[in-house]
Amino acid sequence: MDGDRDTGISTPGRPASGPPVSHLGGFTLLELMMVIAIVAILLGIGIPSYSRFIAEQRVRAAAADLQSALWRTRSEAIKLNRDVTLSPADAADGWQSGWSADNPASPGSDLLTRGPLVGVQVTGGPAGITYRASGRLRAATQPALELESEVDSGAQRRCVRVDLSGLPMIQTGNCP
Repeated sequence: MDGDRDTGISTPGRPASGPPVSHLGGFTLLELMMVIAIVAILLGIGIPSYSRFIAEQRVRAAAADLQSALWRTRSEAIKLNRDVTLSPADAADGWQSGWSADNPASPGSDLLTRGPLVGVQVTGGPAGITYRASGRLRAATQPALELESEVDSGAQRRCVRVDLSGLPMIQTGNCP
């Protein structure tokens, strides 16, 4: 048989017929620069949106923590059949410094505590929110605390209000 005969079978680096072809893998410089430009544009669009998302999530989480603390304070007042007060951890810094509820059954110990808020500013609100043994508020007016981002002024605000029956609720936007 003739060794130069074309069998139709190719081997790596050599097509089925014709001279060997050299294949170099990789990207050209132009292709690489185009990909880098596209990634840079997408990051430029996405980073500000991501920053706002993080700011809004911090506000949302802080509002949920405050609402949860109010629910727990109310529950403890009913359970202990005594007045329980939720107040800022540091009266000078207000609610932004965190909060705590003192245990009326054991003076000097806390029922719950929350450390300072990061990236969130709290405005408004009384010096403390006291629940009676019935679960209702001791105050004559509804307390409201407004939470907003310290980093992004365009981030959505939250309002944590407590009605006189003692039920805490979160509203999107400014406090009325």
